Amino acid sequence: MTTMADLVSDVRRMMYGSMSEKLNVVATAAASGVDEIELQLDVTGISEGMIVSSGLNVWYVKGVSPSDKKVFVIPYIDGSPGSALTVGDIVYIRPRMTEWYAFNSLNDEIRSLSSPTNGLYQLKSWTVDSDPTYQTYDVPAANSDLLSLSRVRYRSPGTTDVYFDLPTSAWRWQTGTDTNRVRLLRNVPSGTKVQFVYKAPFTPATALTDNVVTTCGLAETMIDIPPLGVAMLLLHTTENRRNQIQTQVDARRTDEVQSGGNTSAATQMRRLYRDRIQDEYARLNQRLPIYQGV
Repeated sequence: MTTMADLVSDVRRMMYGSMSEKLNVVATAAASGVDEIELQLDVTGISEGMIVSSGLNVWYVKGVSPSDKKVFVIPYIDGSPGSALTVGDIVYIRPRMTEWYAFNSLNDEIRSLSSPTNGLYQLKSWTVDSDPTYQTYDVPAANSDLLSLSRVRYRSPGTTDVYFDLPTSAWRWQTGTDTNRVRLLRNVPSGTKVQFVYKAPFTPATALTDNVVTTCGLAETMIDIPPLGVAMLLLHTTENRRNQIQTQVDARRTDEVQSGGNTSAATQMRRLYRDRIQDEYARLNQRLPIYQGV
């Protein structure tokens, strides 16, 4: 099972490799939105004005009590939704990238994969009893995420698993302000089932524990693409920070990291990103039957 937390870890590995970060550990469980955190390790390295984070929590430090290892914080920084804390949760001190930022960016990438430019999708379906009188079927509210109809088929009467596909010329998806239905242009036998298979956008995650396959709808072969997209974005923003005229906290000599190096790396990653999307687009097309119109 691949979760959003796994994708966040993938982004961190792509961006920072084995670079270490200062960590601490939650000592006492707490509800979301608390204004103080009790930690297990020494807190003398934490000071007012720092950002600390854990899971979908991002906090601004407003004070520290070293004697009892407590940190006093302002929650919900950067629009983070917050989440409950359990004993043993990792806390990042001045993180290079918060898990909330990566989570939010990954969701943006998941949404983007279903854009007209990228063209990826998940397949969903609904099944109804045949209506030989009108041959018109409303799209259920639960399936209102329909992007386009891919397949219509009916079950052979008297069977449980034998289906006949209708060619694309035999049905029409009719959509408008007050209309969302499929009309069949060919008779389907009564007493059987009609199945509609359609393309739907991917579903954003709501928690780090969400399974990206069962919750978001990504195919197993697609799960490397969102982290690539986020890493590509981070490389561009890193180059932008380098070009700022203000003093940089994590300065590097120009002979160590040439100007434009991050942009070059982002360009290479973009090529890989586009190639992977094209690969998955081709794989999706292989899953759908091709019909000759009649």
